Amino acid sequence: MAKTARAKRKTAASSKKGLPIGLILVGGFSVLVILLVVLISINQNKAASVESLDLGAYAELPPEWIQGKTLGNPEAKVTVQLWEDFLCPACARLNQAVTPRFKEEYVVTGKVKLEYHQFPLSIHDPAATLAANASECAADQNAFWPYHDRLFQVASAQGASGFTVEKLITYAEELGLDKDAFSQCMNSQKHWDEVRASVNQAIAMGLNATPSVLVNGQLVENPFDYDALASEVERLLAAASQ
Repeated sequence: MAKTARAKRKTAASSKKGLPIGLILVGGFSVLVILLVVLISINQNKAASVESLDLGAYAELPPEWIQGKTLGNPEAKVTVQLWEDFLCPACARLNQAVTPRFKEEYVVTGKVKLEYHQFPLSIHDPAATLAANASECAADQNAFWPYHDRLFQVASAQGASGFTVEKLITYAEELGLDKDAFSQCMNSQKHWDEVRASVNQAIAMGLNATPSVLVNGQLVENPFDYDALASEVERLLAAASQ
């Protein structure tokens, strides 16, 4: 009877000593390995999301040349402002007939910097303002320009019916943007006040039509006349180099 009691006390005392140190070390090492695997997985997912961003032709430009709604050499002596409405047929025509060539000859070469400004017209609302907000959400992820081009493609093919919230989110997803962040940006109307402020600025400047194109602050009479536009840019470049 006494032996049995001593045996029980010995067993209880052994159990209070806890797990062997070797087992604790192995367990701790396993937890560390799991944490490392999780961190590596997160980093790989982040890298994959960045690599999946479809910048198209813009991917060849230096990263510092693509900043939000500004495109081109930050040190360029000539700045061209584009005041546009994504549902404006004339804006779509400008982006088909003039802007691509202008980008190739003046922006890609570092001579000119482009600035985009929102000017959705009330006659095209609510779709035009929705699209403007969506492009601002794309700018948050530094993908404004490919998204800008996508919106004009959609506008030409579908008109206002292509600018629902659901479709605008889909275009972002197709370009590889973070869908959750983009959706939150859209649903919260994050840039609504910013877009309205841009419209008010355009009105205050006396702009009354889209597209309105300004070269170093001066309104271009006919932005569809590529030769006249290029001539004015060349004149300003020559003056800046003197």
